[in-house]
Amino acid sequence: MSINVKSVIEAALFIAGNEGVHKDKLKSISRLSVQDFEAVMEEMIFEYEKDPQRGLVVRKVGENYKLFTKPDISKIVASGFGIKQKNPLNQGMIETLAIIAYNHPCTRSQIHELRKTDPTPMLEKLIEIGLVEEAGRSEAVGKPYLYQVTPKFYDIFGLDSIKDLPEIVLPEQKIEELTYEEEINFFDTNREDNGDE
Repeated sequence: MSINVKSVIEAALFIAGNEGVHKDKLKSISRLSVQDFEAVMEEMIFEYEKDPQRGLVVRKVGENYKLFTKPDISKIVASGFGIKQKNPLNQGMIETLAIIAYNHPCTRSQIHELRKTDPTPMLEKLIEIGLVEEAGRSEAVGKPYLYQVTPKFYDIFGLDSIKDLPEIVLPEQKIEELTYEEEINFFDTNREDNGDE
């Protein structure tokens, strides 16, 4: 019996859950050549996104491929299961994260210059939850620490690389507002159920 390679890839992504599957591992599982594998993955990403009969999408995050629930579907399912998505980011943390993402790597003083407030509390929290990390030291006087976003940042926001960040206009080098559409990934364990409250 002939087995559809897309079904094999879909099953592998489903079993992997929130971790996703590295592209090399997935190519090995599919038993396709590099060229054929890339073509199939492009087709699957397009097909899942455009097919209204599917509640999931396939995305490439860094070097991994993962399954995500579509935003409109996730809201319906979340409501039905009584699931609340934890959002540990307040406005100050979102602004600090955006500054680091768009200017990475950057120093604490550079963040301070843009936000006009001490970024230390925000940095500590972002590092604690794994969205920001130290990236060595600057060559500037005093050799201050540099900060950059982590792979977890790309994962949560569904980005392949920093180049995928949307273009924004920063009047007078200041971020006035940053909003994003929250998307629940039901493979993610970072959630709380009403039944546990």
